[in-house]
Amino acid sequence: ESSYIDFSSPDTRAWYSRCFSLDKYKGSTPSLFVWNDMNEPSVFDGPEQTMPKDAVHYGGWEHRELHNLYGFYQHMATVDGLITRSGGSERPFVLSRSFFAGSQRFGAIWTGDNVATWEYLKISIPMLLSLSITGIGFCGADVGGFIQDPEPELLVRWYQAAALQPFFRGHSANVTKRREPWLFGEEVTAAIRSAIQQRYCLLPYWYTLFYQAHTCGLPPL
Repeated sequence: ESSYIDFSSPDTRAWYSRCFSLDKYKGSTPSLFVWNDMNEPSVFDGPEQTMPKDAVHYGGWEHRELHNLYGFYQHMATVDGLITRSGGSERPFVLSRSFFAGSQRFGAIWTGDNVATWEYLKISIPMLLSLSITGIGFCGADVGGFIQDPEPELLVRWYQAAALQPFFRGHSANVTKRREPWLFGEEVTAAIRSAIQQRYCLLPYWYTLFYQAHTCGLPPL
């Protein structure tokens, strides 16, 4: 069970932002950033696995009226807190599962809990292209699939595809088998290493693409 704070309130967002100061955020460091997860908001114990539609927010608004803004406001407050923490000198990285129009101003998003199948690898590409042309440029999908266990070739192909996408990370549920690239034999390890090395070689190009996205809206993907 959880209690959800009301991010639609400016006072709540201001309080939340202050929680990221290094003297309040135990274990944090200037180079440790934030991942806003389950912020649709996700509530497992309920008919729609989210807040009741008639829950009342700041200003008398019912949740049904601003559901898609809940995660957006948390994303905003998190970024504000990290910018304040650095005195405005550093650009923070904040990953969010829930997003809305304008979320591209705050950080990266990903496509949520996907499955380790060829079908999900295939559909990740039009999903990310669609997000890109709507302005959400810093986007990606969990490499290898979040749920279930990828076969070795699928894992290789997913790394090869995702290395050419803006947000690039391997991620899986804690009930899946270990899938570090070196666990599948030298051929698989070498292929994944090559894809990751290509990604690193292209980092200056990625920075250029993101600069163009920032200045004129061209999507990196």
